[in-house]
Amino acid sequence: MDFENPKHLIAAGRKVRAEYMKAVHNISISDHQKLICRDDPVKGPLWVSKFTLPSSSSAGDTSCESLLQLVDEANVHQVRYDHPASAPLDFEWVGYRANVKKDTPEPSIGEKEKFDRLSAETKSPLTIFYIYGGTFVVNTPSCYRKTAVTLAQATGAKALLVRQRLAPQNPFPAALLDVFQAYLALLHPPAGSPHEPIPASSIVIAGDSSGACLALGLLQILLQLQRREATVTFHGAKISLSSSSPKVPAGMALVGPASDLTNSLPSCERNAYCDTLPLPNDKLPYLKKSYPTCPAWPTRPARANLYCEAGMLAHPLASPAASDDWTGTCPVWMALGQEQIADSVRLVAQEIHRAGGSVTLSEYECLFHSFYFVLRTAPQTKHLFGEWAKAIGGFARGERPLSSARFIRARGLKEEPLDVENLVDFSVPQAREWMWEKTHTYKVPAFHQEGRGPSL
Repeated sequence: MDFENPKHLIAAGRKVRAEYMKAVHNISISDHQKLICRDDPVKGPLWVSKFTLPSSSSAGDTSCESLLQLVDEANVHQVRYDHPASAPLDFEWVGYRANVKKDTPEPSIGEKEKFDRLSAETKSPLTIFYIYGGTFVVNTPSCYRKTAVTLAQATGAKALLVRQRLAPQNPFPAALLDVFQAYLALLHPPAGSPHEPIPASSIVIAGDSSGACLALGLLQILLQLQRREATVTFHGAKISLSSSSPKVPAGMALVGPASDLTNSLPSCERNAYCDTLPLPNDKLPYLKKSYPTCPAWPTRPARANLYCEAGMLAHPLASPAASDDWTGTCPVWMALGQEQIADSVRLVAQEIHRAGGSVTLSEYECLFHSFYFVLRTAPQTKHLFGEWAKAIGGFARGERPLSSARFIRARGLKEEPLDVENLVDFSVPQAREWMWEKTHTYKVPAFHQEGRGPSL
């Protein structure tokens, strides 16, 4: 394959889409989760230290309440949604382990000793909080150890991953609550945590795809609470999120951030020829009558989207492109292919810049969503991972680069500058209107409403 040939890249994207469509039509949500959501044995040049925190549901705890209040206030169309409670959180600390072969098993020692050895090999005070993708439906920390340790090794940092609750069983905003509380656990570790408090200035949030969407939602939560001079109680600790004690991280470094879950902006059609996802509503496999049913899907009551009620897809904390105020944000670096979500990412970048923030955007020609996990040997993938690690390291050093945007050609990785002040020709209010209108096209199939299905 010629990675410098746009036609070859487009063909690769079409092949990935075809393979995806062939696979997902014949496997239920439950079986898909069983297949993907694994906990692999730890081996090779990485440390993994696990710990679990109990649910933060004691009397006086306000972390869940604070999030749900923000969700309610922005729920201007009064869409019904599930109100999640706090849940236990499973974590993995990940770091580079030097001088071992790729098949070397982890030593038979306790989790705290693993964390201590991990920390001893860490060269920087930086913590990368990695929020992984998976369409909100699949994946676990185990699936992302390799990515996390690659960034950790390149930056001298250690990385933290939290197991997110998955849809459709746990719809929006359950996963967002998990990552919010995980971030609070970095700032003020509850009893049972192996780490000491980590200042926000030593945290960079990284993520991909739906995880990057959650990251931007988390950033919005922190910004909104900061403007209110809020105090959040988490596991008995009172955490000030005021402007005098900012808790916004040092930076965010995100790839393929799914910023519009409604798929309603112009690039959804403009870039369809070279992307793999999203699919038109009438092509979604899980809404087909032939799709295998299971205890997880269809939901009861039935809905038209795996992640949440269709109307909530347009909520600003679900689709960050609908957010209209990024004042006070940390520096943000984002990269993606020439994807159907491109306009939503461009809109976020444009608004961060207009709010006085620092944003860096790179868009790779003719490359599909999550290409960096499929085309491992592509020069574009190597370039992206290098820039990703460089951005994380720079944020850890307090760098705040001037805003910039670029379109990176396949041939020679030639960079063509984009006008960061005019990345899209529509406004956030216009995008919100399109997004809300699009949610009305999501329909619950009659056979789901009636409780029928091929194997139910």
